[in-house]
Amino acid sequence: MISTIVSYMNCFKLFFLSCLIILSTEASLYGQVEESPNRVNEFWTGVTLKYKINKKVAFNLDHQVRITDNLHEIRSTFFEFGAKYKFNKYFASSLNYRYTIRNQERHVNRFTLDGTAKWKHKPTHIELAYRFRLQHGIVTYTKEPATYVRNRFQISYDLTKRLDLFARYESFYRFNDKNRFRQNLFA
Repeated sequence: MISTIVSYMNCFKLFFLSCLIILSTEASLYGQVEESPNRVNEFWTGVTLKYKINKKVAFNLDHQVRITDNLHEIRSTFFEFGAKYKFNKYFASSLNYRYTIRNQERHVNRFTLDGTAKWKHKPTHIELAYRFRLQHGIVTYTKEPATYVRNRFQISYDLTKRLDLFARYESFYRFNDKNRFRQNLFA
């Protein structure tokens, strides 16, 4: 009986792993065309510092650099500060402020409010996650606003203690008299 259950679990793991590999390789077919022809071969790197006050409250400080144009030009760099509150093991909320430095005086102040939900199925090592983000940014030079609602869905699988596989979809809906879906991301 137990060996049959273990056999089914192994088959399920193999099936799930195969689906994730297929989805991750096919995701590039669904991506949208880039708005800028220079945005090829981008590299994003950064560091995050986290400080937990207790099990429910945490703070983070991030710094990232994004390099583009075949790794010849710094597209942007930003500093972000945020606070997170965990309601329970399934739901959390966070508030973040980001200051982004870009070329051509396009520096941006951005505020985000996130609501997240996660559910992990222990026997199969599968995790489902959803993030709702309300994002408002203002270009410092032109005072141009950019307000988005972002929805992100993710499914992940803990293959080993050090290796996780995931597939992610995120949509961006832009307000500010544009009122349209601006971008879809697949990862």
